[in-house]
Amino acid sequence: MSPTLTRKEKQAKTRSALLESAAKLICRKGITEASIDDVASDAGYTKGAFYANFKSKEELFLVMLDQRYADELERLEAGLPGDGAPADEVRESAEDFIRFVGSDPQWSRLYFEFVTYAARNPEFRQELATRDRAMREGVAEIIRKWAADLPGDPPFPYEDLAMMLFCMADGFLMAQLKEPELSEELYGTMMATFFQGVAASGLGLDLDALTAAQEASSRSNRRGPVGLALQVSQLLEDSEGAIPSQTLAPLD
Repeated sequence: MSPTLTRKEKQAKTRSALLESAAKLICRKGITEASIDDVASDAGYTKGAFYANFKSKEELFLVMLDQRYADELERLEAGLPGDGAPADEVRESAEDFIRFVGSDPQWSRLYFEFVTYAARNPEFRQELATRDRAMREGVAEIIRKWAADLPGDPPFPYEDLAMMLFCMADGFLMAQLKEPELSEELYGTMMATFFQGVAASGLGLDLDALTAAQEASSRSNRRGPVGLALQVSQLLEDSEGAIPSQTLAPLD
């Protein structure tokens, strides 16, 4: 015999069923075509049960987003900082993010449905933007704590770093919707490369000079990694401060 559920437990079960049905129907029919009646019916409840838990479809959407963002912040806080080299930690965290998103095949499609809906609905756009800002603030604080023991300072605010990460994550997830074979390893390499560039800028490496060195290497037929490495070494010597090797670890 099944144990009797408390009222609170029954409500939690109903909300969970409604959220699950909403996610499934939005992915199948689109955010505007998945009606409240459809969601309630698919979950096995009445329309009244829906309104007992959510004021509107928009509130249901935001609850989904709040849950997902909270899970992601918890994952980041648990993973950073770690005990490895900074470049390795960035790569591992980035790859874990793609695996985390991929653990729910519906999530990317849901997220971009929300974004598309926000583009047509100013009120919902404000709600979405408010949550995105709060998420970025959380990410910025995690990066600040992670970078506290690293040499040098970033060349721009942590909040701007968080926005850049948001934009790159959105772009990669959208690309994965079109090309599902894109791997977490590629995203990890992208993030490691990005943070190595940030570290180089923060520690005073002249990246314009590095680009010029690459071009000069090509023109003088010093095409291999050894030739470029020699020129990079000279740039490092010419910089005001030496850049620790673990900060600019090779990408493999």
